[in-house]
Amino acid sequence: MIVKMEPDELITFRVQYLVDSDPLSACTAFPIPVRAPTYAFTTTMPLANQLGTILRLLNAPQSIDDAAIQVYKDGDYGAYLDLESSLAEQTEEIEGLNASRKNSLVVRTQLNVRVQAIIEKLLSSEGSDLRRALFSLKQVFQEDKDLVHAFVALGGLNCLVRVGNCADQNYQNYILRALGQVMLYVDGMNGVMKHEPTMQWLYSLIASNYRSVVKTALKLLLVFVEYAESNCYVLVRAIHSVDATQGTLPWSNIMRLLKDYDNADAELVIYATSLINKALAGLNDQDSFYDESDLLEQQGMETVIQRYMSKPGTDLDLLDQLQLYEAVLKFEDGESDGQRLPQNSMRKTQRYRPGSNTTERRKSRRHSTDNSPAPLTKVLPTTVLRMTPTQGILDEDSSGSTNSTEFSGGLFSEKKPRDGAGVTPGLRRRRERAERHKSFLKEQQEAAANGIFAALEQREGLDVESEDKQLLMQLKRDHTVKDLTQRLTNLPMSPTQEHPANRAIVGDMSGLISKAKEGLAKSKSKGEISRSSSVDQELKKSEPKKSENELHWEELVRNMTRPLNLCDLDFTDLQDDDEKDVLAPRGLGAGIPPPPPPLGGVIAPPPMMPPSLAPPPMFSYGGSLTNSVNSSLNGSVNGELMNGNNTIKKNKKTVKLFWKEVREDMIPQVVGKTIWDELPDANVDTQKLEHLFESRAKDLMTKKQQELNKSKEIIVLDHKRSNAINIAITKLPPPRAIKAAILKMDATVVTREGIDKLLNMLPTDEERGKIQEAQLSNPELPLGSAEQFLLTLASISELGARLKLWAFRLDFDNSEREIAEPLMDLKQGIEILRQNRTFRCILSTLLSVGIFLNGAPVKGFQIEYLAKVPEVKDTVHKHSLLHHLCHMVMESSSDTSDLYSEIGPITRASKADFTDLAHNLNQLEAECKASWDRLKLIAKHDCPPPLKQKLVDFLADCAERIIILQIVHRRVMNRYRKFLLWLGMPQHSVAESRPNEFCRTLSEFALEYRTTRERVQQQLEKKANHRERNKTRGKLIIDMAKFKTKEDVADAELKQLLGTPSADQADGTLTWRRRRAEQLRSPISRQSEEFTDGDDEILESLVKTATKAPGTRTTPRERKRTRHADRKSLRRTLKNGLTDEEKQHVAALIQTY
Repeated sequence: MIVKMEPDELITFRVQYLVDSDPLSACTAFPIPVRAPTYAFTTTMPLANQLGTILRLLNAPQSIDDAAIQVYKDGDYGAYLDLESSLAEQTEEIEGLNASRKNSLVVRTQLNVRVQAIIEKLLSSEGSDLRRALFSLKQVFQEDKDLVHAFVALGGLNCLVRVGNCADQNYQNYILRALGQVMLYVDGMNGVMKHEPTMQWLYSLIASNYRSVVKTALKLLLVFVEYAESNCYVLVRAIHSVDATQGTLPWSNIMRLLKDYDNADAELVIYATSLINKALAGLNDQDSFYDESDLLEQQGMETVIQRYMSKPGTDLDLLDQLQLYEAVLKFEDGESDGQRLPQNSMRKTQRYRPGSNTTERRKSRRHSTDNSPAPLTKVLPTTVLRMTPTQGILDEDSSGSTNSTEFSGGLFSEKKPRDGAGVTPGLRRRRERAERHKSFLKEQQEAAANGIFAALEQREGLDVESEDKQLLMQLKRDHTVKDLTQRLTNLPMSPTQEHPANRAIVGDMSGLISKAKEGLAKSKSKGEISRSSSVDQELKKSEPKKSENELHWEELVRNMTRPLNLCDLDFTDLQDDDEKDVLAPRGLGAGIPPPPPPLGGVIAPPPMMPPSLAPPPMFSYGGSLTNSVNSSLNGSVNGELMNGNNTIKKNKKTVKLFWKEVREDMIPQVVGKTIWDELPDANVDTQKLEHLFESRAKDLMTKKQQELNKSKEIIVLDHKRSNAINIAITKLPPPRAIKAAILKMDATVVTREGIDKLLNMLPTDEERGKIQEAQLSNPELPLGSAEQFLLTLASISELGARLKLWAFRLDFDNSEREIAEPLMDLKQGIEILRQNRTFRCILSTLLSVGIFLNGAPVKGFQIEYLAKVPEVKDTVHKHSLLHHLCHMVMESSSDTSDLYSEIGPITRASKADFTDLAHNLNQLEAECKASWDRLKLIAKHDCPPPLKQKLVDFLADCAERIIILQIVHRRVMNRYRKFLLWLGMPQHSVAESRPNEFCRTLSEFALEYRTTRERVQQQLEKKANHRERNKTRGKLIIDMAKFKTKEDVADAELKQLLGTPSADQADGTLTWRRRRAEQLRSPISRQSEEFTDGDDEILESLVKTATKAPGTRTTPRERKRTRHADRKSLRRTLKNGLTDEEKQHVAALIQTY
């Protein structure tokens, strides 16, 4: 039964804790306290938020950073709960937990913390402490089946190998016992398969002088190669690596064990030969088989076999293994004479050979000569072991990290106040805005007046149509442009609201205005005409006379042919089309720009739409919604549209998305298609949305943001000037050096900061007069340091002009970059967003979700709503709409990105104030023009000709670069406005929109989307890992079909027939063979075996299965053929002899050594 939870529901469970911070110490394995208290969990709140309260309730020793919660059910420890998720999201894990009073949620130390404690103790302990830790390690793995997976994943195998290399034989036995327990679990075996140092250590133990160590190592190697055929390649690689380090031939440790005839242990020899046969049987290509068998033959394998087979009393199992080796070798050489391989052979067919020629094929070393190989004095070079491409070496401790670097936008220098002292920056900005607003209104009125009167004078001879006489009579009485504009603002809101009769009177907007002008011009009297001419004269008189600099600047603008390149930034893609301002007023024939809102508080309707602009199309409910909404909502929304209503039928009331709709009548005709016409289809599960966003009791959360921006200005008094000058002198060169540096504009002597200090200390005429008078009145007394400094500065002609021109020269490159870089970021950001697929998928999915939740189809929504998406939460899990949006986008379009990493220019553009950027650009132009005047002043005095020429060339280059900046700024802003219109933003909003605010909205949403997407990916990975973990959790390798004998299979079938549950199903740890072995053993035998328990019985049975049980193959194995068609085993090669060509080749090889 699945636990169903409602939102904000409380569910009560018993809670306990375990003292397990040191897993290797003797502590109780049962949770405490025995009488477990209860705790009411909030089902929708993450467990991490409730963990602190649980720890205080239990008075548990764990810290909140190291604690985890595990399910304890029916006397067994189950899965660990995800602390970042709520119980409502983990209902499968807690299913049936309240069925018994003994079940509870146990607080214990996290797996990673316990594994690190084990590793640290093993590496830091010595003597008896290390012995106790190693001895208890196997029991720890037996009791906690989850610990094996974490131990392998966190580098525990490296720790065991490191300790084992430096330990004596007793400690090595303990480590081998623990390693055997690890290999019994599938997770542990998979970790060992990926950790080649463990195999190298086990192979090196074969050379140990202690029989118990060698025996256990051989057992573990047998179990390893029996588990999977690919493990044979892992073992062979480990053998080659160890023997290459020691400078011996591969397989030398095993061959040394087999050649120890006097002290040979029959059991060890059987294990060694079995390991050889198992390893060779797992090599699926003939080249690898011959490479390894030739190495064995080089070291006298044939002599070993003959010695044991001729020795009386040889163990039958050993004879079987030796005969198996001989039979397989003959079979691969093709000399088996039709005899079948023994039943315990894993391979009954020849291996894969790449060559097709059967007459010339590679054979074994033994087959190449008739004589048995004598003891070798020189070792012939062997071929390198060939591995399958799928077998890679993977160290469990290897990990990679990706470093991500974020780049910020350009740094803006502090702006100095342009007004006098006492004026705050806020007041200054308000004054500047007011001045700009007034100048803008004045320019608009002058342009409109000039245009209307000029048109009236040109069209005096045109006739007036009869249907407009009434309106024209009214226009004759209204003589001002303002009255005309007010009349036009009273037109109806849309063509659908006006009466048909009025529609015939009003007609086309362009025609109405032209007729009005014609009638007004024709009906004007001479006095009125003279009045208009006087107005023109007044306007001409009011125009200021342009200075020489202004005329020179205009000439430069007209003759500009320089490419649009600024600071290594390429703006050449900005064409003449970008000069068109989409918000600029159109010609009178094409329409009238929207008037400003009236001051009375009533919002005037927009001007009537020309007939060329058709009204927005209504939704076709019988067909499909706008933007293919019928396919976006799995075809369910279109069918649920109610007849006659613009709504979607839903079974439940859902949460509303309060966005601003993109309407057809808000989009100018020049824009054409918008992004909402180009969005891809998005699939939305309407039933899931209806469940997640069901409208419930609203929790109004008010957020108050208090921003205290108190700018405090410190005003320096006149009586402190002397102290200020003395302080500044300490950071400046001597006055004599300063004078020469200023005259030469030497930046190596005076820095940019020094120039600012000098500009703040410019001596006034009054100060200079007072200093000179004092010096004349007291010629015997020296001047003070401050007075002497000011007097030295006063001796420099045109000091202010020099310093300002010098500062402009040093600041220009940085100022240009601070303007150009944000413009480039904005331009690139627009291009990226236009082509970004992830952005389109997000908008499409969110639009489909909103259409369903609101119950009404719309064309699109304003982009500013993206800032509110993280605030909308579902009423079930309290997850944000952005969380579900990430899920939907990742499911529908798996190739999408996190968006934030792709819109770096947008993020950088959001940090730039484009209002200040435009102001700085104007200031740059003004400074450049002022620098021309300053250069003229300097040139009148002592200015070296080379310096003057440099300044002239510099100012000419600056003027061209500033003009390019202005062109780039104008075109980028026009492109930005076109982009906003493409996004569906109305014209009045486009005019008020600031690029940095728009970019900040997108950047913050993209950052929220990336963060939420990463969290969603982590949750999906956790669930996938949990599912994979449950497949092998606690499962022993004896449960695999390969390790089950006929007796086990028959017994399992009998128990299934009788309906008796098996032992491994009862508790999951002890099999019936293990229990029967425990019952049959006598008390004396139990006491005699020190370290033998049920798991050792399992290991013994696995070893017997690997050594005695027949192969599981029902059909003969087909190996890859060798690339040498004539290759045979080394023994056959030596017996058959070599050809003359082969003898010459071998002799040449020997001579090279």
